[in-house]
Amino acid sequence: MSTDSLFQPFTFKGLTLPNRVVMAPMTRSKSPGGVPTADVAAYYARRAGADVGLIITEGTGVARPVALNDPNIPRFHGQTELAA
Repeated sequence: MSTDSLFQPFTFKGLTLPNRVVMAPMTRSKSPGGVPTADVAAYYARRAGADVGLIITEGTGVARPVALNDPNIPRFHGQTELAA
């Protein structure tokens, strides 16, 4: 089976990707207190620089206590968290 199609551009419902290589979401627990750090940005920048077609970033916590079982995942609420 040829893998050539993995490296060809792909369009679906208005989304155009340079290839079919997709990076799955990975919660890395590298956001102390829910605030993403420069290390998190650098991690995703390295993957984007490696010609990944689509990166689905890590999970985030919303402003509900049961959504935050890990204090080091990024949060999707709060001024400090969103600014980071």
